[in-house]
Amino acid sequence: MRPSAWSTQQLAEFVAVVSSSQTEASAALAAVERAAETLDAKVAAILNDGRLMAAVGYPEGTAPVAELGSVPPGDAGVDVAVPGVGACSATAVSLEYPPGATLVLARSDPGGLGPEEAGLLRGMAHVTSMTMRTLSLLSAERAAREESDRNAAVNARLLVTLTERQARLEQLAEEQAALRRVATLVAGQAAADDIFAAVAREVGRLLRADGGAVCRYEPDGSMTVVAGWSEQGVHLPVGTRTELETESVPAIVLRSGGSARLDWREGRSGPVADLMRRHGIRSSVAAPIVVEGRVWGVMIASSRQPEPFPDDAESRIMGFTELVATAVSNAASREQLAASRARIVATADQTRRQIERDLHDEIQQRLVTLTLHLQALKDSVPADPPELLAQLSHVDDELRALLRDLREIARDVHPAILSEGGLGHALRALVRRSSLPVELNVGAVERLRQPVEVAAYYVVSEALANAAKHANASVAYVGLEVRNGTLRLAIGDDGVGGADAAHGAGLVGLTDRVEALGGTITVTSPPGAGTSMVVELPLTPAAVGRLEPPFDRRDPGG
Repeated sequence: MRPSAWSTQQLAEFVAVVSSSQTEASAALAAVERAAETLDAKVAAILNDGRLMAAVGYPEGTAPVAELGSVPPGDAGVDVAVPGVGACSATAVSLEYPPGATLVLARSDPGGLGPEEAGLLRGMAHVTSMTMRTLSLLSAERAAREESDRNAAVNARLLVTLTERQARLEQLAEEQAALRRVATLVAGQAAADDIFAAVAREVGRLLRADGGAVCRYEPDGSMTVVAGWSEQGVHLPVGTRTELETESVPAIVLRSGGSARLDWREGRSGPVADLMRRHGIRSSVAAPIVVEGRVWGVMIASSRQPEPFPDDAESRIMGFTELVATAVSNAASREQLAASRARIVATADQTRRQIERDLHDEIQQRLVTLTLHLQALKDSVPADPPELLAQLSHVDDELRALLRDLREIARDVHPAILSEGGLGHALRALVRRSSLPVELNVGAVERLRQPVEVAAYYVVSEALANAAKHANASVAYVGLEVRNGTLRLAIGDDGVGGADAAHGAGLVGLTDRVEALGGTITVTSPPGAGTSMVVELPLTPAAVGRLEPPFDRRDPGG
């Protein structure tokens, strides 16, 4: 074979062997083995910056790295010691990759490599460099891909975790917003019915339920719906009263004092299952409303979806049931306060009437009789001496003045004209006695229940007295009308204003009297712009709500 054909064939075989390597280290080892075999070298090695990458011809761990590394690339005739052979002529060629690496061969032929062999060695060095560079890039790419895959897996897990946490945060935010809306109603002392309706709506929407209800347990073992909500707007009407069935969630809650849930299953029978099937309800969850340590009622959410409620549904309802319990307690306290106020006002009015009767029937009559006796005595006394007659006349004048003062006191304690002629007549008499000009607009007012007439009279009396004493007013006005079952009083003056409804004892007393009747009083008194007062009183007694726990109710027959 011609030398050129020989070298080409050898280089092709070298390429086939080295390029089949999988790593840089195996490529380096294949290169030195094939180069030594092809060029009949005793030893071959690849070195890089004083580090041995691969070698053949030396027992493992005995290759003279320093000696081999001292062979300069391109030169021939440098001898290296080969075990069992002796000094051999070494030849080195540079590798393009890794940078600074060399391929060194040593053989016993003292003539060194011929031109064809030297060319073949350079070709082998080039192939080795390309192969090792390619394997390095592939290894880096593979490592990068593996790192990318690991990062992708980590990112995927992080994304799942973040998604779950984001969903939980959104759930908590939604729950907190719903609780805040209900708590605002409770703190603002909204009507209990409004709070119950808000809770039924908020719980239903929060749990993605199809319906929600707030129910109160009754002493006879039944249950009354006090609020209801549904996505379609169809639910049991407020006031609906139903018997408790043993298998129902309200019965379970009342019996256990804890939360409960009920899931519908095929084949289940009984009244509760029939009711659930009829309304398409697949699951219900409920939590007790506990007031003062006793179960007052129950909060229920129901769903038509095939999936059951989440595991934490009961605990999420509990925050709302606590607010309902607070609302019930607050409402009961307000009712007790209103009842206490009403009793105090009624007692005070009764006492006033008794004092007025005592003054009129006893003391006033005795003074009238004493005045008549004194007049008779004065008529029987001779004109001389004049001093005695003058003294009797002075005593007579003092008695008559005392009688007038007593009548004024009796009128202020409880005006008889209010009981006899009604509110319109009493207000006209009050205006006539006022030291301040008053514009009165009363019109025809029928007789009202006594507490309303008394409260209205004293509100006008106190307001006019304040205007005359403190407001430096030139005129006052009083307006009265009855509309939609409510008595409305409007009182004002053109005085200096600045009245403080929170600190005036008279205004505080009027507020107690008005609110005891279920009414409202609003005072507006900007400095320099006069004072106005608007009072609204219901003409019928306010209905007392049934909010107190069943264990506080009294048996009428007991």
